[in-house]
Amino acid sequence: MKSDSSKKNNQFLVVGTDTGVGKTIFVSLLCNYIRNRGNKALPIKPFCSGGKLDLNMLLSAQGEGLKESEINFWYCDESVSPAAWEFRTGGEIDINYFVEKLRKWGKVDQDYDILLVEGVGGLLSPVTKKHTIATIGQKIGFNVILIAQNRVGVINHVLLTIEAALSRGLSVACIILMEQEEPDDSAADNIELIRLHLPTIDDFKGIYEFPWLGGEADNPNLIAKNVIKAESVLNKIFDEVINP
Repeated sequence: MKSDSSKKNNQFLVVGTDTGVGKTIFVSLLCNYIRNRGNKALPIKPFCSGGKLDLNMLLSAQGEGLKESEINFWYCDESVSPAAWEFRTGGEIDINYFVEKLRKWGKVDQDYDILLVEGVGGLLSPVTKKHTIATIGQKIGFNVILIAQNRVGVINHVLLTIEAALSRGLSVACIILMEQEEPDDSAADNIELIRLHLPTIDDFKGIYEFPWLGGEADNPNLIAKNVIKAESVLNKIFDEVINP
């Protein structure tokens, strides 16, 4: 059954505590899982640089024949942030252009039930000289999904990001901890310690542990197989966070 997007906010901003924590893998698998459940999710990566593997992964997960330009609005061959690109080139990025593009897709009369927007790096990663990923979340009113690696140091990273999000009036939907190939000694206790130190968050759904899927988890050809591997937690996330 399709979600009633007119009654609830089905627009999510997926951010990390850092770059390379697994945002694209998570968004791709969740998007494909939602599609398998009979809903339509649109994954968008507004900013991308240094290669198009992430875009290929998202397009493969969505499976609707979308063009790259429909899910990505800024690209640079160099592996630099949009703000760094401004410094290096003297160019300017109009944040309102990106906001309006995302608002267009987020309208309830579009063909998609759920919008999954993947941010750049962390919540406060700059996307222009004056704005961060948080700015986009504020302007549109996204629900934040926070991705972090379950390893030593993650508690501080998560709590700082949550504090930054709440101080900016952002709604935090959930936290996803990505398991590591070789968990360190902190991994077993990180979730409970994060829970103990989290502030009160309205409509917060919980902390979810996402399984390690192997070294080729970012391979677009393995999306269907990896969705099956992660089906248990994807089902919980869908039922409790995406479409409660």
